Amino acid sequence: MMRTLSFVFVLVLGSSYAMAGDLSALRGTFADPPREYTSGPLWVWNDLLTEEQIVSTLHDLASQNVRQAFVHPRPGLMTPYLSEDWFRLWKKALETAEELDMNIWIYDENSYPSGFAGGYVPEAMPESRGQGLVIEQAAAAPAWADDFVGVYAIKDGGVINETARVRDGASLPEGRYIIVRTALAGSSPWFGGWWYVDLLRPGVTQKFLEVTMDAYAREVGDAFGKRLPGVFTDEPHLKPGGDYHWTPDLPKVFEARWGYSLLDNLPSLAKPVGDWKRVRHNYYHTLLDLFTERWAKPCHDYCEAHGLEFTGHYWEHGWPGSTSAPDNMAMYAWHQRPAIDILFNQYSEDVHAQFGNTRAVLELASVANQLGKARTLCETYGGAGWETRLEDMKRIGDWIYVLGVNTMDEHLSRISMRGARKADYPPSFSYHSPWWEAYHVPATYFARLAAALSHGKQVNDILVLEPTTTAWMYQGDGRHQELLGKTFQDLVVQLAQAQVEFDLGCEDIFTEHGRVDGDGFVVGERTYHTVVIPPMTENLNAETVALLEDYVANGGLVYALAEPEYVDGLESGRVAKMATSDSWKNIEREAVLATLLDVPGDIRVRRAEGDAGILYHHRRQLSNGQILFLVNTSLDAPSRGAVEGVNGEVFVWNAEDGTVALYANGGEKVPFDLPPAGSLLLQWGENLSIDGTVAPAAAESPLAAAGPMRIEREKPNALTLDYLDITCQGEALERTYYHKAAEFVFQKHGFDNNPWDHAVQFRDQFIAMTFPEDSGFTATYHFTVQGAVPVDLKAVVERPDLYTITCNKKAVTATPGAWWFDKSFGVIDLAGAVQEGENTLTLVAAPFTVFHEVASAYIIGDFDVQTAGKGFVVTAAGERSLVPWKAQGMPLYGDSVAYTQTFDIAAPAPAYRVTLPSWYGSVAEVIVNDQSAGYIWCQPWQRDVSGLVQEGENTVTVRVIGTPRNTMGPHHGNPAPGLAGPGHFRVGPEDGPPPGDAYSTLGYGLFEPFQLAPLQAK
Repeated sequence: MMRTLSFVFVLVLGSSYAMAGDLSALRGTFADPPREYTSGPLWVWNDLLTEEQIVSTLHDLASQNVRQAFVHPRPGLMTPYLSEDWFRLWKKALETAEELDMNIWIYDENSYPSGFAGGYVPEAMPESRGQGLVIEQAAAAPAWADDFVGVYAIKDGGVINETARVRDGASLPEGRYIIVRTALAGSSPWFGGWWYVDLLRPGVTQKFLEVTMDAYAREVGDAFGKRLPGVFTDEPHLKPGGDYHWTPDLPKVFEARWGYSLLDNLPSLAKPVGDWKRVRHNYYHTLLDLFTERWAKPCHDYCEAHGLEFTGHYWEHGWPGSTSAPDNMAMYAWHQRPAIDILFNQYSEDVHAQFGNTRAVLELASVANQLGKARTLCETYGGAGWETRLEDMKRIGDWIYVLGVNTMDEHLSRISMRGARKADYPPSFSYHSPWWEAYHVPATYFARLAAALSHGKQVNDILVLEPTTTAWMYQGDGRHQELLGKTFQDLVVQLAQAQVEFDLGCEDIFTEHGRVDGDGFVVGERTYHTVVIPPMTENLNAETVALLEDYVANGGLVYALAEPEYVDGLESGRVAKMATSDSWKNIEREAVLATLLDVPGDIRVRRAEGDAGILYHHRRQLSNGQILFLVNTSLDAPSRGAVEGVNGEVFVWNAEDGTVALYANGGEKVPFDLPPAGSLLLQWGENLSIDGTVAPAAAESPLAAAGPMRIEREKPNALTLDYLDITCQGEALERTYYHKAAEFVFQKHGFDNNPWDHAVQFRDQFIAMTFPEDSGFTATYHFTVQGAVPVDLKAVVERPDLYTITCNKKAVTATPGAWWFDKSFGVIDLAGAVQEGENTLTLVAAPFTVFHEVASAYIIGDFDVQTAGKGFVVTAAGERSLVPWKAQGMPLYGDSVAYTQTFDIAAPAPAYRVTLPSWYGSVAEVIVNDQSAGYIWCQPWQRDVSGLVQEGENTVTVRVIGTPRNTMGPHHGNPAPGLAGPGHFRVGPEDGPPPGDAYSTLGYGLFEPFQLAPLQAK
């Protein structure tokens, strides 16, 4: 019987290719992956934390088979970073991890970008302050200023360095001049009131490692390489200020490397004057060398010496821009576990995209293949919004895994949701999300995928050069730079979706790891027999040209879509000379796909004619077979085709339950049919013991229910009160959006803004503050009850212990131990205090403390919420039906609704399944006769319930589970689904709450009756 699960096909192809990894060993790991293959979220420490919070949140993660975590300091953190309390909590985390068999990783910064150590590096090294160059044009010669680096006269299409004369006060003639000056990195709350540092200045990285990593070594070093596997770095970069990175000894290093003065040629960085292509190439090449030498290599070597893995990422989405990092691929060479991030849930194949950016993932995978790095990592899902569903997680996760990732790093798992924290790029992989009860399903699925895709090796025979050194020559020319990026991006996407197997090539890595072996172009552990030079490639590094010359001379095959005319930025005829070789083939862009599909290979993945899916595949070779992972990234269309060129029995490995079953009896074509967001993992080759046979089954007609459907909301309904009146120090604001009110209160107490909102505390600068006894504020929320007052009305307030609270001037208090959404959100019984019509909920804070963050309040209970001219009103609970929750009195509800039908079955069939014809939610649980049959989390929206159906009456319940999106927002500004960051939650109309139907909400629910149908084997 065919299970209605998403299958991952591992095709194990018979092969004599000797590879590391054995299928029988993999089979055991696949069935029960150890902790190192499970996902590891960025575990956000973002409050004044207690040991109980550390222990309880780790237990929450482990309960869903998430057995790794990266301790991530983030805005909202009140526990002083790297303090005694910090490491006390760290030790409790490691102690708990030992009990739960978990790994705990270091995140090396207080938020990001890495390098400033939460302010400790700037404090210890004021000279570490980052700086960059600003290049401007002037109509007259300026007087010298302290921040000047150079002054240049523009003449005859070139420039003359007049710096010395201007510095000496000489009078210069009228004309056009270029001024180059330095711009210091600005101080910012994001950097704890300090600034970002110059990572290229000697000593800065060493100070960072001393302050950060030596502290960890001192406090928890005995766990290094054990429960503490490694260190995550996040987006270190070379753009702290200005437009072009500058460090004091850059001119000296540049001249020593290239033999001419950078200072004489600085205008060429921004203007097409002088030998500008050469200058730009040489400048970014020098920055890359220094970034490697002074940042990446010291961090790598520190980790290597301490038994740690260095992981994390740069800003790979900026390519072909080179100002943040001149070459991301080159940096991956210095990570034991190279990594990227893929955020949001808006599929796009654009060069700067997140999800959908095929090039960004293949850059990572290619370096891992070439340098023998078995594990790769991706920071995933961040900013996808509270509306993220499990199908979205599968779709995004499958996509990054098929392209070469094998460690899932969810962004984020928060400890606290107080105040601004809930707006910090949701979702949250924690108990706050109603789907968390089901998260073990995708967590275990991806752990098994990680195990399968970490074994063996991906061996591709085609190398496509990435034109990064050409991009260096066009930094500052946005139009040409973006055209270059788009052209290359389009090529990469086209090849990948046509199932061409290839790696990308980084010229910097060729310098250290490239060589020629006969007609093979070797990069580290990989040998390529076809090299592709992409369109618009104008430049190659001298080391690359030397390798290609040897390769072509030995008969190595090159397909050139461009003929580079520059070497190291200088015009050269070396490539043109190579192009006369018989093994150098100049081809047109339109012919590249057909040409590369003709490159010999042992198997082919062929898409069906007219296939509308978005298909990718990933093939790995083991000592006794191969692995093939097939993924359809389309959310709307299936993907069909066949795998050609394989023989023998084919087995399907089910990553959801760990079983292996016979899929096909061999033949030249092995068909596949992937549903939207579907995936397959096939094995063939060596025959292993199997758990059964995949036998397609057809559903008979659905059974008729024995009576009407019962529909029950399982949790209290919710009304979000995101507007309030606020009074502070004699000034009042009425019907004000909560974010503006929070900033108002902090500003009245001496802050620029809410210090916990997108900012970092240095040491204990905020929590040590005290305020006068007469400080504080009064916040009043309004809500309307239309008709009789519901009997169980309750209010929810964040940290109610900080306030004196009244409802309609009657004192009310929080119920001890009761909470809602977050354990710091107290529940207040309003019995006897609420009246029909207008009501007020008032919070008085006196005196003020830094813990007082104004936020939305909530009304919960058994009632309906109806739209009104200003927001919503509370009404009596009505009947439930098969329409979206938002259309039946639950527009702000996001928990779960149970839909129950009974079926009378005289003679049960051997097998049954439940199907959801029309619904929308994060996940759905199926319960048959009080026993859970599991969760429906991906298409085709079915669940096998065989063995649970009995003779006589059967009760079947489908629990549709929502998301926090409708409750928590963002509600205003017409936000597009799939992207939510702090800025989206700061938007609220100025004139009080808008009409309720103007709030942005999504339509969750079951819209047609679910079906129970017997199955019949075909």
